[in-house]
Amino acid sequence: MSSLFLIHTGTALPFKPPPLLSPPIPRRVLVVVRSSAVSSPEKRAKTRRRKQHSKDNHSSSSVPSAVEKSLRFTFMEELMERARNRDCLGVSHVIYDMIAAGLNPGPRSFHGLIVSHALNADHQGAMQSLRRELSAGLRPLHETFVALIRLFGSQGHAARGQEILSAMEKLNYDIRQAWLVFVEELVRNKHLEDANKVFLKGAKGGLRATDEIYDLLIEEDCKVGDHSNALEICYEMEAAGRMATTFHFNCLLSVQATCGIPEIAFATFENMEYGEDYMKPNTETYNWVIQAYTRAESYDRVQDVAELLGMMVEDHKRLQPNVKTYALLVECFAKYCVVPEAIRHFRALKNFEGGTKVLHNEGNHGDPLSLYLRALCREGRIVDLLEALEAMVKDHQLMPPRAMIMSRKYRTLVSSWIEPLQEEAELGYEIDYIARYIAEGGLTGERKRWVPRRGKTPLDPDADGFIYSNPMETSFKQRCLEDWKAHHRKLLKTLQNEGVAALGDASESDYIRVEEQLKKVIKGPDQNILKPKAATCAESKENKPLSWSAPLGSSS
Repeated sequence: MSSLFLIHTGTALPFKPPPLLSPPIPRRVLVVVRSSAVSSPEKRAKTRRRKQHSKDNHSSSSVPSAVEKSLRFTFMEELMERARNRDCLGVSHVIYDMIAAGLNPGPRSFHGLIVSHALNADHQGAMQSLRRELSAGLRPLHETFVALIRLFGSQGHAARGQEILSAMEKLNYDIRQAWLVFVEELVRNKHLEDANKVFLKGAKGGLRATDEIYDLLIEEDCKVGDHSNALEICYEMEAAGRMATTFHFNCLLSVQATCGIPEIAFATFENMEYGEDYMKPNTETYNWVIQAYTRAESYDRVQDVAELLGMMVEDHKRLQPNVKTYALLVECFAKYCVVPEAIRHFRALKNFEGGTKVLHNEGNHGDPLSLYLRALCREGRIVDLLEALEAMVKDHQLMPPRAMIMSRKYRTLVSSWIEPLQEEAELGYEIDYIARYIAEGGLTGERKRWVPRRGKTPLDPDADGFIYSNPMETSFKQRCLEDWKAHHRKLLKTLQNEGVAALGDASESDYIRVEEQLKKVIKGPDQNILKPKAATCAESKENKPLSWSAPLGSSS
């Protein structure tokens, strides 16, 4: 018996037992000799036996706990495998088998069940499993809440997700990771408004986001034109200790450049220009500001674009224009009829592969490629037009419909340049004007350059259809005059806005005189002024008494 007990207990007894054949010690000796000290050693011995008995019971239960642990591990392997395969019913069966085997399912078992529902996008099943876990008196894992948060974020259930975050706070869990996952899932699944609300609520509550979340939210807000939320998130980011960089300013500029008020974009650009190195403008920054000026509907912005271009040239060691820059410059100068500058920048644009496609911009914003081609047609620049067409062929860019816009008599602008509309002969068939132009020697300069007399028989009876007429060209003097007028319009507008203070110490009369002079310059010289006739001799004789030739006080 003693050997089985030792094996069973696994520990030695705390005292040496007496030999079995030795005579027993008489109790009378113990009572008489040590009667005063019996109580304390006996109590200590009983306490030792009680502790030893508890240790024996504990060690006796260690063998079944190892078996239970192995069995539970086997069940959990099967459960998680089915959870990864999105088999909710299979996970439930494994849990029932665990209960049948005498094992109570723990938080990880319910975690597998909830994950299987989450992978199937079944938020109702996931919540039912969570309620089942809570009713069993278990504390859900942190990972379980994160899985639920991810599920609600992907489906756009912002209110449900915030309830889960609140439950995590009550259980003293760190909610920062779950909050970040929630915001990211809302953004990825296009629930941007809810993402902004959840993010700002957490940020103002003291939670700090990662750099990636800040960048993602600002970028996505700016893509949809939500400048207000993007700016507020920038402020929260700076309050958290991370300053806005060139990337964030460019995101804000992408919204400001499309609002129709380029001064807002330019103010942001100035903040970047005079700021720290991490916020200096790059090529994309210049592109956004040039676009803001080019597509503004207020007035001619060529001068502003030219100033920006000058600043970019000054900073040429740090940044270089790209294909978007040249496309915007061609669009700007073509829109405001500064054709030589448009041609100069188009020659730089065609060096980029696909440059004409970028300029075409799928026909958006007035189809800048068509504007450029029509400007070349209007000014009769055939060499530059052929150069542009060759670049379009190289980029496989089709002729945009608006470049061949229909005018009177269903003529296109290009054909009107080759054959301007003077008098039309009704021939009853279509005329290939370009082929006829080439056949008549238009490319070699041998083609006749005269206009038929209106209402009379054409000088060349063999000419059918339309006779060539020189396109109307703008002289350099006329262009300078127009630029001069535009400059004085700006001066007049500035004077009217600022009043007399713009002239310094000038008086009101000086202000009126300067204003009249500016208006006179803007109006330009009067056209077709009737010159006074010279006085005849008869009129001079009739007006003789009124003549100043006679001295005052004479008697005649």
